[in-house]
Amino acid sequence: MGAAWTTSESQVSWSIHHPIKRKKILSSLKKDKVQIAFLQETHLVDKEHMKLKRDWVGQAHYSSFSSNSRGVAVLIHKSVPFVLETCKKDPEGRYILLHGTIQDVHLTMMNIYAPSPPLSSFWTKIASELAEYKCDLTLLGGDFNCVLDNNLDRSPIPTDGRCNMGGTLAKMLEELNLVDAWRSINPSSKDFTFYSNPHNSYSRIDLFFLPPESLGQVNRCEIGSIYLSDHAPVYLDLNIKETTPTTTRWRFPSHFIIDKDYKKRMEEELKLYFDENDNSDTNPEFLWEAAKAYIRGSTISYIANRKKKLLLEQNQLEKDLKAAEMAHKSNPTKNNLIKAQAVRAALNSVLNEKASRSLFSQKQRLYEYGNKPSKYLARILNQKDTQNTIGAIRDSKGTRHYDRHSINKTVKMTKKKFEFNESKQNTGTLQIRYIQLYLET
Repeated sequence: MGAAWTTSESQVSWSIHHPIKRKKILSSLKKDKVQIAFLQETHLVDKEHMKLKRDWVGQAHYSSFSSNSRGVAVLIHKSVPFVLETCKKDPEGRYILLHGTIQDVHLTMMNIYAPSPPLSSFWTKIASELAEYKCDLTLLGGDFNCVLDNNLDRSPIPTDGRCNMGGTLAKMLEELNLVDAWRSINPSSKDFTFYSNPHNSYSRIDLFFLPPESLGQVNRCEIGSIYLSDHAPVYLDLNIKETTPTTTRWRFPSHFIIDKDYKKRMEEELKLYFDENDNSDTNPEFLWEAAKAYIRGSTISYIANRKKKLLLEQNQLEKDLKAAEMAHKSNPTKNNLIKAQAVRAALNSVLNEKASRSLFSQKQRLYEYGNKPSKYLARILNQKDTQNTIGAIRDSKGTRHYDRHSINKTVKMTKKKFEFNESKQNTGTLQIRYIQLYLET
């Protein structure tokens, strides 16, 4: 289960021990512009959990148990200025609690993977941990392995002892004053996050809870399709505070060199360019420099068009899968199940190919630059910048600034003031001045 934050939040329950599946999940979260992700059943030890900190992930917090069971993780996008104050981990890999700030907003996040069936002692422990760090913006999410309403959250409705499994959870939520985000937006709707093939049943056991006064900050809460595992992602779009977007530099993707369609397209573009511009009046140096700019533009256009086609194909398969799943949820026949499985297999085939290409490129870069002082090493070292992020700064007037541009502006103004004061020093007098920057970390 995963979660996305600041503008979007997703929840997913996935085992990510296999490299291909791990890459598929990270790519899927990146595509959905997830900013904070909750993962359960990671089945990773501490060393393997660190492999999650790559690409868009700036911070990776986790609680491990073994490579065969349990494990939870919280992934935070590198653009999110989250400053950690407290981290509490369960030694059995059942939960992780993070308390910190995003700019000037205090928040507590708790990601859990409940045992099946969940015991009363487990909820008591969760309530005790969460109550200690509960604040105005508290988010409890994860795989709860039980439902709160059997009539709305199960299909078909069970007749055995599972009917009372959510009672203790409901009491805990009442004591902590937390409400179900998805159910608050969809009070009478039926949708599910987990399908049990042996029992041919659906249930909604992947949930997000938050204080009722925070519901006004929720833009949407939706359940995705079941295709990367037997659980569906849950997306929570929650307004915390706007962050400043970062800019990136375009680089040529080297794997396109072996792309036959790309090579053919560039040969045609170069032929057209030189036929139109290569004449006796054109300086060869200017002609070549302009040719490089022309090829760059053509390459960007080709890559953008190809990405658009692949994304449209993936989005269409996801829509088809959602429709097939809804048909099977409302009418669980074998024919509807086969249709859903066929679309799910086609979608997984697309994602597998995408993940395999990405892993191949990573291995190639590691082989080529792994033991050399290069840009590849520099990018790995730059990932540590998120650990040294300045969350806030206070200027000489005592005003706190949280926005990245405001922080930079304050530092520049302080530096100019310092340089101006230094230029006014008398040569025979040693004057010591202090610049006090109050940094909240």
